[in-house]
Amino acid sequence: MRTRVLGGWPRQERTLVPIIPLLAVLAAPSALAQASGQGAQLFTQRCATCHSVGEGDRIGPDLHGVLERRDEAWLTRFIKSPGALIDAGDPIAGELLAKFNGVRMPDQALSDAERASLFAFFRECTQKGRGGCKPSPAEKMGTDATPEEIARGRRLFDGTEPLTHGGAACIGCHDVRGLGIAGGGTLGPNLTFAFARMGEKGMRPALAKLEGPMMGALYAKAPLIEEEQYALKAYLADASRDGSRPRADRDFFYLGVVGLVAALGFIGVVFTTPSARGHS
Repeated sequence: MRTRVLGGWPRQERTLVPIIPLLAVLAAPSALAQASGQGAQLFTQRCATCHSVGEGDRIGPDLHGVLERRDEAWLTRFIKSPGALIDAGDPIAGELLAKFNGVRMPDQALSDAERASLFAFFRECTQKGRGGCKPSPAEKMGTDATPEEIARGRRLFDGTEPLTHGGAACIGCHDVRGLGIAGGGTLGPNLTFAFARMGEKGMRPALAKLEGPMMGALYAKAPLIEEEQYALKAYLADASRDGSRPRADRDFFYLGVVGLVAALGFIGVVFTTPSARGHS
């Protein structure tokens, strides 16, 4: 702020700070964080089956520090079409092909925005250090689950494995094809085709939030941890693979048999004479 004298009276002259560049500087960290978050989700969905970030090589190389090892323009070309670079005799692409047993990475049709978010994720992971950027297990595609993950999801659903925070097992209110003789509860909808109806994008937030009048109350203080969210998603994705309609009459038949046996037993106790019970 400066002071000027006009007509004998002092007058203050304000120097204005350029507001647009300042706002851009303030908004930059938020924008970078958002891009990195989108990149993390994209990595989990499209890359994590073959790559890690800081956890060692898998089917393909560990991508921790990849933008320090490789030129960004080269990496962009490789992501778009690895086969084209290999066939053109690119030495780096050929070296990677030889190192990873001749497995060719498929072409990745990413938009410029998707690729930028993926690169932002790689840069953030490099800054955090090796092992500091493990993607959320809940973001992995449900259809990519291992048999062990599917089996765990079933155990969590039917209650044979308790939930970490003590929440109620899903079977109390819901049924899924193949849950045994009596099946699951009927208070909530049958979830056999829930993954087919909702898809990956719908199922992931549904398991994370567990909203609704009843579920919200049940799990408000007992949310699912990310590993449990993924296991349940994997189980429901597997259940949806069989498109045939579940047998609606099976559970009622067996429940009817069990109910009949219980009723006959009760009748036998009631109508047994006191003397007969005493002699027994």
